[in-house]
Amino acid sequence: MVQKHAKLFSVSVPLAWGMSYLFMALGASEIPAIELVALRCGLAFLALVFIFYRYLKETFSWKVLAYSAFAGIILFAVFYFLIVGVIDTSASTAGFLASTTVVIVPTLRAILTRKMPDLKTVGAILIVLSGLYLLTGADLSQFNIGAVMCLISATLYAVYIILSKHFVEKVDAMSLGIWQLGFASLYALIGTFSFETPVLPHSSLVWFSVLGLALICSAYGWVMQTIVQSYVSAEFTSVMFSLEPIFAAIFAFIFFGEWLSGLAFLGTVLIFVGVLLSIYQPKKNSQVVLL
Repeated sequence: MVQKHAKLFSVSVPLAWGMSYLFMALGASEIPAIELVALRCGLAFLALVFIFYRYLKETFSWKVLAYSAFAGIILFAVFYFLIVGVIDTSASTAGFLASTTVVIVPTLRAILTRKMPDLKTVGAILIVLSGLYLLTGADLSQFNIGAVMCLISATLYAVYIILSKHFVEKVDAMSLGIWQLGFASLYALIGTFSFETPVLPHSSLVWFSVLGLALICSAYGWVMQTIVQSYVSAEFTSVMFSLEPIFAAIFAFIFFGEWLSGLAFLGTVLIFVGVLLSIYQPKKNSQVVLL
């Protein structure tokens, strides 16, 4: 994979994650939050091991396991806090706060590196953030515990993006992406038996949502994210993944017939403008040498 292909594939990640809000809402109706994380990550891990067993065997190293164990803790926390947030606050507020990762990533990077992002990145982030607010119609006047959970999830996800970028430069990206799901499911399984009463889904619709979370949003989405991060910056990753609420709105229209308001449509346009600005690379002026 080259960088331009990685940028194209990065669009497919928020497409997969756009389905997650629908699946999480359905799954959480019957399954406790920690167990839902255990099921989505565990089933995703088993499916990926079945498909890529030989590859995992060839790329195995203790360093991969060590990085995956650490990344898995953060991944588990991101999933858990987001599920709790979606349950306890409005969908619009949850969608907006979960997407504030686009601002948190460059802020953390600036603190760590003591270097401000370039003006193009800052402009793209501000445009995307404005678009996210208009798209979700977030009501921040009612900042409840669910909103806090979504903000914690967004912050942890920003930390995950930065650390993941560091990890994939040292170990195989696909192996890291697969093993981290295994560790996340292990932590969630321990939490399930420690703090919850495990239950299995009762309806086929909830089973469908669990499989959707596992195979589409986790097995594909999180592993593909890890792979593309080998080729793009953390800031680019956070901006591209701001497309997630747009795809969520599209799926809400397809499955529930929800139409975008005028302001929401304007927000969608602003997000696209911000994303295009972030990926725009001006051509270098060719110099003509006169003899």
